[in-house]
Parts: sequence; structure tokens; C-alpha cells
Amino acid sequence: MHDPMSSRLDELERLTRDYARYSRSAGGLASVLGGAFALLAYLAGGLLPLTPALRIVLVMLPLAWVLARQWLMRRYYQRYGRVEEQAPLSVRVTHRLCVVTVVGVAIWVTYALTSQPRPLNAGDYGYLALVWLLAPVVWFWLRSPLDFIVGTFLFCQAAVTCAGFTYPVLGTSAAAANPPMALMTVMFPLVAVVFIVAGVVEHRHFLALRERMARLRDGATA
Repeated sequence: MHDPMSSRLDELERLTRDYARYSRSAGGLASVLGGAFALLAYLAGGLLPLTPALRIVLVMLPLAWVLARQWLMRRYYQRYGRVEEQAPLSVRVTHRLCVVTVVGVAIWVTYALTSQPRPLNAGDYGYLALVWLLAPVVWFWLRSPLDFIVGTFLFCQAAVTCAGFTYPVLGTSAAAANPPMALMTVMFPLVAVVFIVAGVVEHRHFLALRERMARLRDGATA
């Protein structure tokens, strides 16, 4: 049988491992917010007229989410101190492949735009800026598959908004004019719903984790 000290050390190890997940793979409320923003960007962009105000909102959504995500992770989920999760090799390799893919797409898009005979306008520069901004965002902060998919959609929707259009929503005239694009982008709201559900589960797990940490602290001071 384990003595009380050994049992307490085992519990501390489990708590540290669970707590570290909120530095990388577990988003909690940040995932809920990201999924809600993705649904808003998809539906508002595809169903509402693309007014200047809506363009500003769509461009600000990915930036607001990244900032809110980092604030929640550092100030709420890791309020007791920074503990970095050690991701397995397969996750690290996948993350780097995602970064390389984003950089490759950014290079291709830049070449496609700059090789046109017409001069670039303000919308084109905004488009390119957001596409290139996605690369460091993915490298530093979007490390899980769901983070990557939702973050990529938010940045891409913002980028195409700068160019004067948005992704089509199924059932609209824009979707009828471009069925392949409408079918491809329907995955984003589905992933957003999964992201929201996962975030709720992760947040509930954190609340239970916080109670476990409090019990361990009380036991140590008893």
C-alpha cells in the first residue's frame, strides 16, 4: 500500500499534468469563444450585406479571439503559475506541418496577386497582411487541430472580406453560384460546434481540477 505522502505525490503529479493541458491543448472558455466567433463569421458573412461595419467586425474577430484566448490561458486557467504541457512528437510534427502549409499558401497567394497586371489596392494589401499574419499566430498559439481549423477559418474569412467577398452559406444565391466552395466551407460551422462542446467539457474539467487542487492544498496544511 502507498503511504499518505506517496499518495499525495501521485495526486500532485496527476494534477500538474492535467493543469498543464490548459497551456496548450485545452482551451476551455477560449474554445467556446472561438467556436462562437466562427459561427458568427460564417453566418454573418454569408447572410448579411457586406457593409463597412460588417467588414470591420469580421476582420477584428480573429484578432479579438487570439487576444482573449491568451488572456484566458494566462490569467484564468494558469493563474496559479505557468506550467507548459509537453506535447508528444506526433503533435509537434503535425503542428509544424500546419505552419509550413500556411507559409506555402501565403507565398502562393502573394505570387498570384502580385503577378497580375493590375496594381494592388488597399483590399489586396489587407488580404495579404492577414494571410501572412496567420503563420506566426499558428506557430505561437494555434497548436491543437481544432484551434488550427477554427483560427484558419477566422483569418481566411477576415482576409477575403478585405478583398470584397465572403465564403458562401448553403442555400444562398452565392452558394448556388459556387457549389464546391459552399460545400467545402460547410465544415467550418460543424467544427465550430464541436469546438464549443469541447470547450464546455474542458471548462467543467477545470472546475473539478480546481477543487482537487484546493483539497490537496488543504490536506497539506492540515
